[in-house]
Amino acid sequence: MIAHKVLKYFSMALCLIAAIFFIYALSVGDEPIQMDENGVQSMTVVPMMYIAYLTMLIILVLVAVFVVINLATKPGALKSAAVSVGIMLVIILLAYFVFADNGVLDPATGKQVMLDDGEPLTAGDSQWIGAGLWTFYIIGILSICSILWAGVTKLIKK
Repeated sequence: MIAHKVLKYFSMALCLIAAIFFIYALSVGDEPIQMDENGVQSMTVVPMMYIAYLTMLIILVLVAVFVVINLATKPGALKSAAVSVGIMLVIILLAYFVFADNGVLDPATGKQVMLDDGEPLTAGDSQWIGAGLWTFYIIGILSICSILWAGVTKLIKK
């Protein structure tokens, strides 16, 4: 219970700091937000970025701690987590080895795809990009199907 109160007040403090920076950014106008000669928006944006990084780090650490605590205290949760991780690995492997393409040529022009930094796209990078996209598609389709399944079964039970 104490941890809940501490986290609640800590999140309120972060919200207050963010609100102060937001009001400050609105009050100073557009000039401090524009980039300086070094390409940095140091006056307004950089402090907000550091607060966002700090907040993200705190959230990730807290999530990891509470996940480990939950897995240690509930043996059934460990089995469920292992099954979920296994299913995710199967989806990633399926996307990488079955669906992903390692082509490096642009289908429209027939020329090799060049990245923003001027380097050519490699077959390995192409396959990883394709695997990421296919993983997203598969998980998205499974999510939509599970939502529809839950809705239909809820309607049928009524």
